[in-house]
Amino acid sequence: MLHVNYTKCQLLIILGLLFFADYTRAQEPVKIAVWGDSRENADKGTEQVISLLKYEQANWDFQVHTGDFTHAGKEVDWKRSLAYNGMKDVYIPEKFFMCTSNHDDIQYTYDKYTKGVLPVNDTDNTTHFYAHRQGNVHVLFMDAYFTEPEVMQKWLDDYLAKNVKKDDWLIGVWHNPCYGDVTYKDDYLEVCAGWLDSFYKYGGDFILHGHAHVYLRSKPVAPDGSIDMKNGMVHIVSGVGGASWKDPLPYAEKTAYTPDVKSFPAVSFLKLDGNTATVRTLDARPDQNRRVIDEWTWKK
Repeated sequence: MLHVNYTKCQLLIILGLLFFADYTRAQEPVKIAVWGDSRENADKGTEQVISLLKYEQANWDFQVHTGDFTHAGKEVDWKRSLAYNGMKDVYIPEKFFMCTSNHDDIQYTYDKYTKGVLPVNDTDNTTHFYAHRQGNVHVLFMDAYFTEPEVMQKWLDDYLAKNVKKDDWLIGVWHNPCYGDVTYKDDYLEVCAGWLDSFYKYGGDFILHGHAHVYLRSKPVAPDGSIDMKNGMVHIVSGVGGASWKDPLPYAEKTAYTPDVKSFPAVSFLKLDGNTATVRTLDARPDQNRRVIDEWTWKK
């Protein structure tokens, strides 16, 4: 048997190198592609987003899909969505992450078609809710469709307490936008108020939604929706992955940006680099030359 003896100095050097390597990995930039509501492929919008993700803007680390992957959640709907041109190339483990949603609310088919693609949680071993961590970035996918509220809240609070450090990036994902005044959808605070409070307590940075077929970025807001430029969370609604297109939204007090034209296919790229976040949202239509429609930088 080979015995290797290390001096105390050598051990300290080895431990230091291991710590430095882990710290370096944790600080590498993370780039997230955010899109959702791809269920209809309206005007080939879903396939335009996929093409952009596969070719022109392929340097993302992983996708966050904000829900409504299918039109009605049945077998035929899942097969249809997975048959969109290029979808099977992006709907893959460790690269594709998605939250539950109202159009995908048939549990049997959701479980069947997300098995092996989405992670499972350690509470009920389903893909209904889970966390994905890359370096110092935590993305938590919440579920209001299959999971009891108290189970969901306990899982969230336990994860935040055990895993999130002060300077980490913290992102929440659920389908329905929280505030009814920023989109044409109803207020959702009755469901998500506890989630917002927990994210806010642990220094949450972004909350990502779909459901409304528009693109919108909010100002930093506290859980009650009031402007909080110091500690608030930025909400991004990205429901323009190929569902029916909607008329432009009026600005609310908490709205930072939304297009002033009828919605169109788009995808947002959220880059987290050190203490700096950059949001860059692109028009996915080829005839618009993938133009940037929104760009914003924020420092923690």
